[in-house]
Amino acid sequence: MTVAINSSIPDMPAASPGQAGRIVQLDGLRAFAVLSVFFHHALKVPLWIGVDLFFVLSGFLITGILLERKACGQSYFGYFYARRARRILPPYLLLLAVSSLLFGVEWVRHWPWYAFFLTNLGLSLGSIGHDSLNVLWSLAVEEQFYLLWPFVVLLCPIRVLAWIAGALIVAAPAMRAIVTPWFSSSWPVYYLTPFRMDLLAAGALLAIAITRDRHALEPYYGAAAALALAALAALVCLHLSYPRLRAAHTPLSNAALYSISVALCTSIVVIALRGRGMVQRVLTHPVLVYIGSVSYSIYLVHVSMLYALWPLHWNRYLTTLLALAATLTYATVSWYGFERRLVLNAARQTAASAMRAST
Repeated sequence: MTVAINSSIPDMPAASPGQAGRIVQLDGLRAFAVLSVFFHHALKVPLWIGVDLFFVLSGFLITGILLERKACGQSYFGYFYARRARRILPPYLLLLAVSSLLFGVEWVRHWPWYAFFLTNLGLSLGSIGHDSLNVLWSLAVEEQFYLLWPFVVLLCPIRVLAWIAGALIVAAPAMRAIVTPWFSSSWPVYYLTPFRMDLLAAGALLAIAITRDRHALEPYYGAAAALALAALAALVCLHLSYPRLRAAHTPLSNAALYSISVALCTSIVVIALRGRGMVQRVLTHPVLVYIGSVSYSIYLVHVSMLYALWPLHWNRYLTTLLALAATLTYATVSWYGFERRLVLNAARQTAASAMRAST
């Protein structure tokens, strides 16, 4: 990246989003995100914003990688898409194999959705495989966004890129409101990429800001904390007053509800990036960092574990604990079996590229 972020700066991350070194507190944040999604599905509690937090984190980290590759002038598209394939495909294919063993191969009848990362479109059309694979919609959103975003990052000056990200943040809620009459339910608005790109763009805007000035977010920490509290309070009040608001399917609910989530998740990432005091101690706790490291496989398989246990009709809390234990075991085996090696190899390649660029 054009501006490196040094570990000697206490008020900013130990590494920029594109550097080989991980921003440890973001691993802790991933843990909160994936556990939120898990308990949302397991206990039917309204913690759906965990997915939204993943989107903001993805936009931040991926845009950082792209900006760094652009700045160093080395392999760009080949590096980026090879890295994505190594990280995404092996656990993805393993999940399809596990789902086939547990629930049969119904998904094969809809194979194009899974082969081309179009499960969000399949869900919107009501044409999809076993429900345990529905979690793949969010992965489809990311992969569709990243088909185009690398070209935008490469071709646009960073100032223009910031304006584009800002425009996407504004455009997405407007589109959600405009298209509401087109659909019979709110699910297509929730699943389809054009209507969720404000989250990815918000993360991208944070990466752009840090690239231009490593202290760019520091003056906004207080505002981010206040905005996070206000957005959280708004979501809680809306849920208590209108528990079916997500399903209301009105232009206002579709536009406003997810925009509040954008504000909350973006503010949380800003707070995490500052990483001081109690926030830093919590987010860098070894247990949370580990869960964050294996969060991809946790996210992929957790619904499969729940669907495997639900037919037993055990106590819901016992079922939740067993599903969590099985999910963590699966993710750990997957991580040490092959994911960790792939991630470390990618990190070594990134470090080697950075070394060559600096000599």
